Amino acid sequence: MAKESIEAVIEQLTYTKGVLGVVVCTADGVPIRDSFQSLDRSVAVAYAEMAAECCRGASALFASTIVKRNTSLKPSFPTKEDSIVESPNNTNLGKQQPPTDAPIRESSLELLRIRTRMNDVIIQCHEEFLLVIVQEPM
Repeated sequence: MAKESIEAVIEQLTYTKGVLGVVVCTADGVPIRDSFQSLDRSVAVAYAEMAAECCRGASALFASTIVKRNTSLKPSFPTKEDSIVESPNNTNLGKQQPPTDAPIRESSLELLRIRTRMNDVIIQCHEEFLLVIVQEPM
């Protein structure tokens, strides 16, 4: 995206009704650009660090889902299939079955909304950057 279009998006978000400020920061929480009215950057730094920490925590919480193999359903007595596997003439003896506890999908965090009594914080997550929008509570 061109710098002018990024500035236009930040300006449009800033002047939306109820928005108190916008921060664009790195995934580590270092603010790159903000639209808060105060000249002191401590507000933008605080929101950027909080957003990065919340995204790291939420990503770790929802990192992956693993399906565990249920071994309690396996019969305790030998079955016909078990005797086939043990047969010396069986050609499938050396082959291994694929693991059943592999992750079925990775969860990636895209949007995080935090509501407090003072304001709402909406965090749009990306691999390299975070977009933090602070608005009045709804």
